[in-house]
Order: sequence, then structure tokens, then C-alpha cells
Amino acid sequence: MKKRTDIQGLRALAIAFVVLYHADLSFPGGFTGVDVFFVISGFVIAGTLLGELDRNGRLSLSSFYARRARRILPAPAVMLIFVALFGILADPAGTQRMAALTGISASALFANFYLVTLHTGYFDVSTQLNPLLHTWMLSVIAQIYIVFPVLLLAGWQLDRSRLGRGLGRLWTWAVIALGTALSFWLSLALSHGYYPSASHVRPKLVFYSSPTRAWEFGVGALLVLALPLLNRLPIRLAIVLDLAGATALGLSAFLIHQVGFNEMSALLPVGGACLLIAGGTRASFGVSRLLSLRPMAWLGDLSYSIYLWHWPLIVFAKALWPTSGWAVPVAAGFSLLPAWLTYRYVENPVRFHSRLGSRSPVAGRSAIALASACVALPIVANLGLIRAQDSLSSTKAMTSWSQTERLHLDHRRHCASGATLGSSKNEQCVWRVQHPRGDVILFGDSNAGQLAEPVIQAGNRSGYTVRMATYTSCPFMPVRLKRIDGESKICPRFASESLDYIIQHKPSLVVLASRTDFYLQNPVDGLGFVGQGLTFSNTGKARVWRQVLHETLLRLQAAGVPALLVQPIPVLPLDPATCAVVRVLLGGCSSSLPRSAVDKWLRLAITTDKAAVRGVKGTTLFDLENQLCEKDRCTTVKNGVSLYRDSRHLSVDGALTLTGTFQSAIAAHAKPRK
Repeated sequence: MKKRTDIQGLRALAIAFVVLYHADLSFPGGFTGVDVFFVISGFVIAGTLLGELDRNGRLSLSSFYARRARRILPAPAVMLIFVALFGILADPAGTQRMAALTGISASALFANFYLVTLHTGYFDVSTQLNPLLHTWMLSVIAQIYIVFPVLLLAGWQLDRSRLGRGLGRLWTWAVIALGTALSFWLSLALSHGYYPSASHVRPKLVFYSSPTRAWEFGVGALLVLALPLLNRLPIRLAIVLDLAGATALGLSAFLIHQVGFNEMSALLPVGGACLLIAGGTRASFGVSRLLSLRPMAWLGDLSYSIYLWHWPLIVFAKALWPTSGWAVPVAAGFSLLPAWLTYRYVENPVRFHSRLGSRSPVAGRSAIALASACVALPIVANLGLIRAQDSLSSTKAMTSWSQTERLHLDHRRHCASGATLGSSKNEQCVWRVQHPRGDVILFGDSNAGQLAEPVIQAGNRSGYTVRMATYTSCPFMPVRLKRIDGESKICPRFASESLDYIIQHKPSLVVLASRTDFYLQNPVDGLGFVGQGLTFSNTGKARVWRQVLHETLLRLQAAGVPALLVQPIPVLPLDPATCAVVRVLLGGCSSSLPRSAVDKWLRLAITTDKAAVRGVKGTTLFDLENQLCEKDRCTTVKNGVSLYRDSRHLSVDGALTLTGTFQSAIAAHAKPRK
């Protein structure tokens, strides 16, 4: 099929979307550029294969696979080896093994299915620290390349048989359309729970797996089969399609958000790409003309290499300069250099090497040797990364750093599962003492869970049995909470039933903690009274929070239960898991903020809590900022102790520095059993 410069320009647009999204440059839907790539690949590959069938009357699968291997294997091999070697020191410290295993699976073209096995999804923070996360797409496209030519050849053979006599390419249409429809149906079934699979796995399968992504490729292939019709489009209609496609892609880039993205969301960028390709068959001006400009076509030629290099460089930049605002955009722009070098000295020389492209036995053996090297060498490099990580992990600096990654007791004892106080599943979350003076209960979200160690130690030392129930991202009171990933139906029940238990059993003290500042100030979170609507404004959420908290504290007061309401801890800009290994080794994995900046962020949460406590007897506001911060600054490291596990949660060691503070508070406010 003749090379179309407008399609190369469309590649440029797609890679621009992806890079701008990954560089955090206000393109919330830029990741949909990947969907555009799938459509383009389907169009180009189907056009190439059908052209060969029309010219030669046959299709050499071995030649096709050899060409694809020369196209897609050498450049990633160079990138994978570089990332493995450079990653020994530049990888985020918490992701080296994940990166190495991703590199190994990417070398064998199944990185997408390895990523499905992880406990995190594509958009989760921990996965975003993986410098090889983007290789899932390469694996998907390689897997589709293996299957698609067989389907196309089957349809073509049926067209040439007695069944297809006089029907043109009807059977080819039918086979590709059926495969496309089945892929879309599978994606739909998984994302909506129609197909039996673990609920936490389904969204990842929809996003990562080749069977659920193949429909986007198939749509591009169907466009090729429609070319005889598209070539007869009236010019005015072609221009309309051209403009409609550009509009759809623009809406995709700015309106589609990462959470909840599925096959229905993908229809917009896929449809936009199809309309642009269809319009471009006839329209030599408008958007297609712009896409055909030489700079766009040049960028499209580099798009594969840019895709390979931009993400690892962005991740390394984040890890090496985690608090810098310029590092990520610079890394994204700098990726053009290794992309061009790879295109100029690896991609093209291998792709267009005359000897490798011939059909001689020597060329065949050379191609097999090249493909084997492109698979084996990155695997060896990533095995070396694992070995290096094992060696570095025994150093004093890495051992100390690894302490910050320890899970708190609420996770280690499965107390953060949403099991309510008093339930059978919560029984393992009780720390008893002989002859207890009463019970102390720790209750709330993960910001209560981070206090497990000091509250348990302080309570037990003071002669109290300690009980705990926490649930991530769930306040300790019954409110409607809609986060970016949807509304939790468990949170209100978890809060209500646990509060009922507290009222009924009347503990000596209840310690309440939550990340109030994020519930109130995160613009994508909505709060509301149970049974009523949601509000997304800071002032509206503060009103809901203040009223429900006040009513909750009044219930505790009426039951004679004293409460310690812990204020949110300072939010600091550096997550230790994001630090590059070299920063950890050199002791540079820390950050700080002036207390004035910390207080500015926490002001709304603290004033709201203070207003809720006003007039309630038996509730004490408990602020830990003085214990965690110096006079003028708050820092992630204090007196040689890494206080933080991430930017808004304490490490186990950091939390333990508060044991004495909690012991004094329990002695002052707990009501011993009579």
C-alpha cells in the first residue's frame, strides 16, 4: 500500500498526545493516543497484506513475520538493555525488581500479561514508577501481528473458493468483522462483569490484553477493505469527516479521564482516527493537509522510537530530580535525541538491509540470529539488574530505606479490609493485656492505620486492650464519598456499624483519624449526606464534614465515650519510593517544606474539625505537627529517622517516634473501666 503522509502525521499527533500526557502537561486523555496507534497499525498492516495478496496471489507468512521482527524487535532491544543498565542506579528504588521482570517479559513479548498479574493498574502511582510500563503496547501489537495475518489469509482463501465466487471480498470482510466484534464483546463483557473473572483483574485485562484491544486494530483493517468506497467519497463529505475526526481526537485528549476508561470511552479516539483516515483518502486540504506537512511526517517516522524512549526517561527524571518542576518536560523533550539515533542507526539499517530482506538461506539464518539476540540480550541485561538489586539491597543505605516501605500493622494483620469493629473478621485486630483497665479503639482510614504501632504500644503500656479497624479512603463517619474511581458503598456501612459498636461497648477512649484535607480539597472527590446528593466544592464539602462530624461526636459524648480526634499530618512533596537508587545510596532521599506552606494546605481541614468539635465535651483535638516538624520547617527525615512512607503517610519508624506522645494522651484522656 502506498505510504500516506497524512497517516504519518496522524502517528505524530498520537505520539504527541501520549508524551504530553506522560509529561503531566494538562492532557488528561492523552493516553488515548495509544488507541489511535492501534487503528493506524490495523490500517497499514491490512493494506500491506492485501496488496501482497493482490500482486502475488499468495501470502508468505514467514516473510511477513520476518519483516515484523526486523521492524519491532531491534529498537526495543536497545532500549531495554539501556534501561536495565542505567536503571541499576536511576530506577526508583521501590520498582527495580518490577522493572526487571517487565523487561524480561517485554523481551519475550508478553509484558502486557505480566502487568495484569501485578496488584496495581496502569494508572496507579506504584505502577507509574515502572520505567518499562509502556512496553505493554508493544506486546499487544506483536501478539496481534501473530494472529491477524492468519485470519486475513483465511478470509481471502474463502473469497477464492466456491463459497466466495462472485462475492468480491465478502468473506474477508466477514472474518475480520467477526474477529473485531468478538474482541469488542469480550472487552465489554469483562469491563461490565458479564464474564466470570476476579473483579480486580477485569479492568486490567480490558486495558492490557491483546484479545480486548484487537478490535481497535480490526477497525483499522476494515477501513482498508472499505477503501474502494472511500475513494469515491464526495470531496465535501471527506472534508466533513476530516474535521469530525479531528474534533473527536481533540475531545479525547481533553475530556476523557483515566479512571473508568474502557471500550466505550475508546470509541471516541478510535472513531476520530477512523474519520481522519477516511477523510484523508479524498481531502488534500484541511486537517489531513496539516498532518501531511513535512515536520509532522518526520515526527511520525520517529513515533515508534519516541514511544520507546520517552517513558523510561521521564521515570528516571522523576526519580533523580523528584522535587523539580522542569525535569519531566525536559526529559520528554530530550527523548527526541535517542529516538532519532535509534531510528537512524538501528531501525532503518535493520529494516532495509538488503541481505536480511532476501529469501536466501543465509538471510533466513541471519534473521533468526538477529531476532534471537534481540530477545536474549535484554533478558540477560534484566537478569543482571535483578542481581545488582540483590547486591545493593544489603547496603546500609538501602536497608535503612527499605524500612520506610514496611507495611503498618493494619495491613499486616488484615485490619484494613473494611471489616467493622466487633465482626469476626476484625478479631485478629485486638491487642490484649492482662487485667486491662479498659479498651482503646483506633478507628478511621489509612491515616488511622499509620498510627497503629504507637497507639498499640502506648495503649498496652498504659494497661489498655487496643482494638483497631481501618479502611483505606473511608472516613470514620457515615458520609457519601465519591472518588475519581467511583462511589464506595462499603464506606458508610463500615463507619455506621463500627460507630454502633463503639456506642454499645463504651471503650475507655476512641482515637479517630482521617485524611480530612484530601476529602475536602481534592477537586474530583464528592461528599454528601447519606441519602442525599453530592457536592464537589471545598466549602460545600466542609459544611457536610462539619455537620456529620459534629453529630458523630455528640453521639460519642452522649454515650460517655471520650474521643481523641487526630489532625492530618503534614503533606510533604517526596515519596521515598520514587527516589532513584543513587539518591538513596547518597543519602539524598528527603524533602521539606516551610511550616507556613504546610499550614496553608491544612488550614481548611483544621478549621472544619475545630468547628465540629466546638460545644462537644469529651473530644480533644490532637495535632502532631509539633512532634513531626522543626520550628520553621517540616521534613521527611528527622534525627536520622525517615518519618514518611509516602508523601502523606508516616513510616513505621516515623510513627513509632510518637509512642510517648500517645502514651501521655491516653493517660490524660482515657476513662478507665470502673
